[in-house]
Amino acid sequence: MSAYDALVDGPEILYRYRRAIEVEVSRALPKSGSHQDEMLRYQLGFVDDELPSLGGKCLRPSLCLLACEALGGDLDRALPIAVAVEFVHNFSLIHDDIEDGDETRYHRPALWRVYGRDHAIAAGVGLWALAYQTLNRSAARGLPASRVLAARRILNDACGEMIEGQHQDLSFEQRTDVTLVEYLGMVERKTAALLSAALKLGGLAAGADEAEVDRLAAFGRQLGLAFQIRDDILGIWGEGSATGKPVGADIARRKKSLPIIHAFEQTAGPDRALLRAVYSLPAIEDEEIDAVLAVLQRWNCRYFAQGLAEDYRARAMAALATAHIPAEARLRFDELTSFILERDY
Repeated sequence: MSAYDALVDGPEILYRYRRAIEVEVSRALPKSGSHQDEMLRYQLGFVDDELPSLGGKCLRPSLCLLACEALGGDLDRALPIAVAVEFVHNFSLIHDDIEDGDETRYHRPALWRVYGRDHAIAAGVGLWALAYQTLNRSAARGLPASRVLAARRILNDACGEMIEGQHQDLSFEQRTDVTLVEYLGMVERKTAALLSAALKLGGLAAGADEAEVDRLAAFGRQLGLAFQIRDDILGIWGEGSATGKPVGADIARRKKSLPIIHAFEQTAGPDRALLRAVYSLPAIEDEEIDAVLAVLQRWNCRYFAQGLAEDYRARAMAALATAHIPAEARLRFDELTSFILERDY
């Protein structure tokens, strides 16, 4: 499935700015021909200079640009900032894939599987540095220096939260007593922080006042929680043809995603004993995955997770209702939040 094939049934925001984002990525990527530059281009999908196409949904840069446009900002000034957010996101994906042992990304071998773990770690750090170099390009397009500096601070703070969240997520894999409160705190850092920052940066680039920027940031926090919970559902029940990963992938990796945490909190008797036994094994095989899936079905864990995601979508839209943006932009945001809860990739 190509990036554009996946977008056919998606909301307009996912392709509205995509070509402009790809052009800006192409401008920002180093062209020295070095081994590391080759790795960065592979990660971002720019292996064919004639038909470059970013992998993934480009959700974060699109949110940044939609926020900027909704508040009457100059998209050309915001583009380097939006691409910087995408670079940070991909830096996190490179390292996440290594830490989680995921062998595929965007329906092809993950970067570390092609180039090796050590080289991939270095490439991730290189992409993180490139994000800040790219963000600075907005100054050459007329964005005031004070806003450029503020943008760097916002992005850096989001990076710090995201890394802390990833650390928590990894530590949860060794525990069977993770609570829902702990999970939500982790997700707010690992996933929601960068989504929130993308919207905040779009408002900043447009010159919105602090209160308006904060309203968009609040919308992004709630949206990030809904997004991750849907990801958790797909990580267990998603079809491999859409997600690029087998059914039950997160179970095999002992990920303490929302359905699993709910199961550990709610189950009793033989089902609870089964979960504890499976998650204490040195390796979880297909038979154990099927047994866990059966427990999750008996205790309606998928429906609980989807219901909670819908709750956070409602909270996101309530936060957005306080923002002073045109009705057309509000409709685009609404379409996006609906897509997030219904997507299969």
